[in-house]
Order: sequence, then structure tokens, then C-alpha cells
Amino acid sequence: MRITSGITAGQVLQRLADQTARAIVRGETEANGPVHAELRDARGGAVKGWARKEVGVAAKGAFTASLAGVPVGGPYTLTLHMGDKHLAVSEIFVGDVWLLAGQSNMEGVGNLADAPKIHPMVRAMYMDDHWGVAQDPLHVLMESPDEVHAARQFTPEERANHRRSAAKGAGVGLPFGREMVRRSSVPQGLLCTAHGGTTMAQWDPRLRKLGGKSLYGSMFRTWSLTEQPIAGVVWYQGEGDATELESAAYTENMEKLVAALRKDLKQPRLPFVLVQIGRHVNADEAPWWNDVQEQQRLLPTVITGTAVVSAVDLDLDDGIHISTLSFLRLASRLARAADRVAHSTKEEVALPQPLHAKRADPPAGAPSVQGSRVIDVTFSDVVGGLRSAGRPTGFALVDGNRREVKGIYKITLVGDVARLELDTDRTDLKLMYGLGRDPYVNITDSRDEALPAFGPLRIRGLGHVSTLVSTWQVTKVQAPTPIAELKHPELSQALGWKRRTWADGFINRHSEWEHAQGWAAATAEIEVPEAMRLELRVGYDGPTRVWFDDKPVLSDLAGTNPCIPDKNRVELPKVKAGRHRVTVVMDLNGGMAWGFFLRFARLGLTDKQLEKEDFTLPKGVV
Repeated sequence: MRITSGITAGQVLQRLADQTARAIVRGETEANGPVHAELRDARGGAVKGWARKEVGVAAKGAFTASLAGVPVGGPYTLTLHMGDKHLAVSEIFVGDVWLLAGQSNMEGVGNLADAPKIHPMVRAMYMDDHWGVAQDPLHVLMESPDEVHAARQFTPEERANHRRSAAKGAGVGLPFGREMVRRSSVPQGLLCTAHGGTTMAQWDPRLRKLGGKSLYGSMFRTWSLTEQPIAGVVWYQGEGDATELESAAYTENMEKLVAALRKDLKQPRLPFVLVQIGRHVNADEAPWWNDVQEQQRLLPTVITGTAVVSAVDLDLDDGIHISTLSFLRLASRLARAADRVAHSTKEEVALPQPLHAKRADPPAGAPSVQGSRVIDVTFSDVVGGLRSAGRPTGFALVDGNRREVKGIYKITLVGDVARLELDTDRTDLKLMYGLGRDPYVNITDSRDEALPAFGPLRIRGLGHVSTLVSTWQVTKVQAPTPIAELKHPELSQALGWKRRTWADGFINRHSEWEHAQGWAAATAEIEVPEAMRLELRVGYDGPTRVWFDDKPVLSDLAGTNPCIPDKNRVELPKVKAGRHRVTVVMDLNGGMAWGFFLRFARLGLTDKQLEKEDFTLPKGVV
């Protein structure tokens, strides 16, 4: 007698809604007649209703036994009786089974010296297809019979030697299983299918037909051996897709993967719990890493029955792999998410997500700082308030090319709001959290649920303002003359006009004007793409006059330090489409003046235009 499918020693069967499991056991036998099953607990006592239960029939050299109503718990010993023959299978459990898949951070590359202790109720189906107590390393590629994982399979001796000598291999699977046992008090089974360094293309469900020559085929084969439903999938992958070529299709590929697994496992609502990729040191700072993180953050809004947790704040055991000790924190986050999407635990809510970032009034009594702004970032699903170990950090302002613009000098956490105080008055910026591949971030809620990397996120209320005009024609210092008496300066050679650009938008001529007397002018062409109402915004640190086209629009003969962007504003109610000229004349004020800022805000925009950013702005002609 022997069992050919349906159950094996050490296996965890998936509990159903009635807290029991089912299994169809098939095998070979010389006996004929009814098949009886006996189920005994760890103490040898018969499980209620299972003292001697008829479960099938044996005939023509084969038998089938239908086991229904196997209660949650274990370990059980199952004995099948056929006439005077019997066959026993030991250490059968009933609980929850999870499919572990993805790349190296799921495979596990943490230091084994810090690996958690085994737990008798956490079991694993290792890559060589045998069930046993879960112990790191869970994933050893050369234990697999599938060609996609290794060119050949370890011998038993090689397997034993590897496990004795390995220094790396701890992952999130074992601590996740331990945490789920603590939460549910039922056994946990882990199906080990991850493979490091892999991309979504390698996990393509269309490759299932290749069987063990493909990652999806190998994963499907592993699950098929159990002949059981599962509680859910725990997925940690994405580092391999953080490239210009692969990143754009990440969401689409995840949709296909989830849909295929739900179809192939015949579980249309199969839960998926995913880890947003964390950090990678010593790598280039191309935007693709953040692109994948942002897509992963938003997956629950695209694919129902999914949950995402953050790992961007966790420590590493090398340049890219989560540390064994940090896997304990990640396991708790995954367990909360699994409880929510797989077990519908109402007490658990999703990780905090940014709802919006918008300009706020400065705190009461705050001093007026040059260019200061206050941005409130409000988050959903914050439990117990936002907090940090030490000074909160992790937010970044970025320009249109996703380059960081320094300017956040203070972060205050109040409930579900992170208040950012800025020393920049730029209005063309967006907000990110966890910018780059190796950010330092440290904000969580009271559950230790970390903020996910996100962005770029639009900041509401910064205004609808052009970038600073940075390319100008400027004159040499001219002989002292009261600027109030000057007419609009002409572009004549006599004034010594020269084209110059200031990258930061501050037209800084201090080195030329220091200790000098007289005046100087600057003029720039402005392209207005369509007719619009404008507000000219200018800051300066000396007596100043401004013309728009040939019309004087501002005169401040008492202008002085400091130079504050946007300090002075003039409405230009009807500006036609096309090119216009703006001219600034400054008195050097005895060498005390340094220069000016100038840009435009667009007025009269509708709420719909503002929400969709559906508008154009004037810009300087370079």
C-alpha cells in the first residue's frame, strides 16, 4: 500500500470556513473493499468522529479516500485501513497555507546567526517538495528538482552540508508564520517558491506550459502537489523591474500575475499581500526604483483583495537585502495585512497612505522667515498618531525632473498630519517620501506601520506660478542717475547689454555691484501661450522700477534688503498671447543691493483646471 497523492507526512491542510479541512487521498493497494480512516491526536487519542470512519473504497489495485471534516489543529496521525492492511501518515496539520513567492528578499538572504527559533506549528514545504518544521533557510534553490531554479539538484549529503555551513538565508517566511500562529492559534504552512534576482517577465504566467523550466510553472507545480486551496500569497518582488525598460509595465504585469493565479488555483478572490521594495545602497539614482515603489503602493486601488506594506525604513544585512532582525518587523506588518485581506479582521486597517499635501497657514506666533511656507501632509489609516525615533525625516521636494530641491527645515508630526516647514518659495515643486534608492526614513504609526515611499505628489495651494525667469540681458553699471527720472531702457550698445543665465533664478550681481554707485538694468522676453490674467511677482533688495512691455508697472524707490521672492505683486489683467518684454532697473544703493527675483502667477483659473493642472503658464525665453 502507498499513497500517491492528496496528503503527505508533515503537511498542513488549508482550513475552510467551517474550521475543518478536506482532502482526496489516492493510492495503490492490493486490498479490495471499504477504506476506513482513523485520526489520532499527538497524545494518541482518537479525534472525535474519527475512531473508525469509512471514507472510500479500494478496488482493482487502487483506492480513493475522501477526508472531510478534519478539524483545525494537529499534529494528527492518519491511519487508513483496508481489510487487514493499514497505512499511517504522521504529523498532519490543519490551519492556513501561504504561498511565498518573489525574488531574493522573499528567498531570504539575512544573516542566519540572527534567525528566529523554529515553532512546531509553523511548517514548510521546502523546495525539494518535502514538508517539515519551518527553519531558515526556507529557500535553497539547489534543493529544487525544477530546472528554472538550478541546473541540478542537491544530493541528500549536499543538502545536509549546505544547511550546516550556510551563513546567509534567513527570510520573512518563518517570522511571518510565527506571527500568524500567535494571532490565529492555528498551524501555518509555507510553500517555498521564491528565486532571487528575477523580473516579472520571468514570472510570466504564459510560461506555465514550460513546467519546471519557468518560475510560474515551478510555482504552480509546487502548489499542485498539495491539492489544497491556500489562505493567500505573500509576494516580495520588484527590485529586478526597477529599470527604464521594465518599470513602466509593472502594474500591468502584476494584474496579469494575480489574475492568472486566481484562475489557475480556482480561487477568484485569492488574497495577495505584497511588500513595497525597500532600499538599495551603492546604486545609481535613476527614477525607476521610485516608479516601481509608487506602482506597488497603488496596487490595492487597481487589484481587489490585495494589501501592501512598506519596507523602506528597515535595516539591511547587505547592500539590498533586509536584515534578519528587521524581518521580524516586516513579518508583523505582513501579518496585519494578511489578517485584514485573508481573514477580514475588522480591527486591522491598511498602512498609512498620503491623502493630500496642501499649503497651510504658518503656526501661530511663528516668525516671518524669508520664503517660508508650511505644507500639511495628511494620511489615511494612521493608528495612534504618526511618530518617529528621533527627528522625523524622509520627505523631499522635487522639481519637474525629479531632482531634489533642498528646503524642508522642520517636520512636526501631529496625529495623522506631517507638517513641513519650508524655506523655499518655489511653486513648481512636488513632494516625495523615500526619494532615491537609499533614503533614510523613520516615520511610522503606533503599530510600527511605516509610511510607504510615495510620489511625486502634487502640493495643493502653492499657487499657479511660473518658474523664476533666469535668462536676462543685463547692462553694465551706469553712472549715477535718479532712477525715478529714467525712461524705459533701450537695447542700445551704449548700455553694454550682455546675455546671462542664473540657474537658481536669483539675478545675483553682488560681485559686480559691491561698493559701486549708479544703476543697472535687466530685460527678458516672456512667452505667453494664450491670453490670460497675470500677476507679476518680484522681490528685490534696492530701489527698483519695473516695466511690462513699454508700460511702467511698479516703482519702489525705497526698496531695500532683504530680497524676498514674490514680496511685491502687480496684477496684469489682460495679457495677450505672444512674446512680451519685462524690464527691471535697480539703483545699486551704494553697493548694498544684490539683485532680484521675478516670475508670474496666473489668475482666474477654475477649480477644475486647478485640480487637473489643466492650464499653461508664461515662461522666459532662453
